[in-house]
Amino acid sequence: MRLGVIADVHGNLPALEAVLASLAGLSVDRIVNLGDCASGPLWPAETMRLLRATPMSHVRGNHDRALGAASPDGLGASDSYAWRNLDAEARGWLAGLPFELTIGGARCVHASPKDDDTYLLDAIEDGRLVAATPAAVEALIGPAHPAVILCGHSHQPRLLRLDDGRVVVNPGSVGNPAYHATEPSIHVSESGAPDARFAIVEIADAVTVEHHAIAYDWEHAARRAEANGRADWAHALRTGQVLTSR
Repeated sequence: MRLGVIADVHGNLPALEAVLASLAGLSVDRIVNLGDCASGPLWPAETMRLLRATPMSHVRGNHDRALGAASPDGLGASDSYAWRNLDAEARGWLAGLPFELTIGGARCVHASPKDDDTYLLDAIEDGRLVAATPAAVEALIGPAHPAVILCGHSHQPRLLRLDDGRVVVNPGSVGNPAYHATEPSIHVSESGAPDARFAIVEIADAVTVEHHAIAYDWEHAARRAEANGRADWAHALRTGQVLTSR
């Protein structure tokens, strides 16, 4: 099984278009989307239409779950923008996605098997995301999971091979290369580059992982963020770095 793995599109339509065009030439058997599809000040409705029109499997991200709220009151700025730009049917579709799937021997979750808001391959140190220890990852996934675990959420491309042979992969973010978060504590995630990220995971006698970073028109996306009053997103889209960390 050769899987194309995407995550954390966050409404970035041109990044998603570029990733899907690249995947079309890479002979994948199936595409899996690990969630957080629309939240952000970009193109939530257009992104949703493309995701739903493209054959792939989906799991629900924490922001997808948040968009199932009855109103945008109390949502963060990115979720609120997406909520207001999606119709009720699209919001319900996102909120109704499964928490996890098993595809071709791979367990697919948004964040971790524990919940959709706990980092699996990352830890917070000095206000930044760093690679989690193998022991911490093993504690979250437990002993009885498939040979491959796919996760997103942190926007950090990562690969960990555990001593028992299991492989844990985060493809990185298609559409949001850096962000500032306040939960579970204040921290930043920075990929260091504006490229759109995805992975190819081939599951056979051995597990082979390819991380891809591809160029797209991130200036177009940054201008869209600026037009919607989000200078923080515009800076992240252009640089892969968080504005407030400088």
